[in-house]
Amino acid sequence: MKEFALYTGCTTPVRLPAYEASIMVVLDKLGIKLTLMKDANCCGAQYVESLSHTAFAAMSGRILALAESMNLDILAICGACSGSLKTVKHDLDNNSKLRDEVNKLLEEEGLKYTGTSEVKHLLQIFREDIGYEAIKSAIVKPYSSDLRLAAHYGCHVTRPPEIVKVDDAENPTIIDSIIELTGATAVDYTGKTRCCGGPMLAMDQDVATRIGLDKIANIRAENVDGIITACEFCDIQLTSIQFDDLAGDAPKIPVIPLPQFLGPALGIDFEKLGIHLNKIDPQVILQKV
Repeated sequence: MKEFALYTGCTTPVRLPAYEASIMVVLDKLGIKLTLMKDANCCGAQYVESLSHTAFAAMSGRILALAESMNLDILAICGACSGSLKTVKHDLDNNSKLRDEVNKLLEEEGLKYTGTSEVKHLLQIFREDIGYEAIKSAIVKPYSSDLRLAAHYGCHVTRPPEIVKVDDAENPTIIDSIIELTGATAVDYTGKTRCCGGPMLAMDQDVATRIGLDKIANIRAENVDGIITACEFCDIQLTSIQFDDLAGDAPKIPVIPLPQFLGPALGIDFEKLGIHLNKIDPQVILQKV
C-alpha cells in the first residue's frame, strides 16, 4: 500500500470538509494510505506570494521539509496549495541562494529542505499511483450512461504545466476519463479550461461572480446534470455563485468533488462521503448509480 503525507491546506477543513472526508475513504478503498501532516502551516498561496517571494518560499518550504521529516511524498488536495508547493519546490531546487535563505529560517525548528519529497495533486494519484484499470476494477455500482457531467479542472491544478505536470493545461482529461470509467458521460463545453473567478473574490466580487456565472451558463447550455471538480476553491465558487442575485431563478446545477462522485460507484456509503454537507443537493447525480 502506497503512503502519502496528507496536506489539507487551510480552506478544505473549514469550508469543504466533505472533500477531505471523501478523499480519505475513497483512497483507502483504492489502496492508498494517508497520514495527516501535523503542525503544518498555510502554504502562502496567492496573497503572501504577491507580497514577498521569500516569505512564500519559506512557508511552502516548511511544509516540504515536514514531509521530508516523515519520509513521505505529499498529497496536496487543494489546487492552490498543490500549485504553491510545486512552484516553491521548483524554485528551491533551482535557486541555491533562495534554498539557503529558507533553510536558515527552518533551522530554528530543526528542519531542512533537501528536495527528497515530491508533491502530487489528487488527479495524479488517481492516474499515476492507482491507475485507470484499478479504478475500473473497483467499481461495483456503475452510473447510468444518461448521466451527463461537466468536468472543471481549475487554474492552479494544471498551470503552469511545465512545473505542476498534472495534465494538459489546454486539453485536460483525467476527470473526464474517470467520469467515463464510472459509466457516466463526460460532456465538453465552451470555456472548459477557463477560470471559475475564485481568485478574483478578494479584489472584485462582482467580476468574480460574473466570470463564474459565465462558466455555469456554458455548462447549462450542454444540458448537464452536474459539475465534477478537483479543487475545493473552485467547488465553493461554482456553488456559491448560483445563490447570488445575479444568477436569477435558474435551476441550480450540483457541484460535487471527484472523490465524492466516485465513492458511490465504489460502494461507499453516502454518509461517509459527506453527501449531506453539500450546499446543492446532488441527488440528481447520485440517484443514477
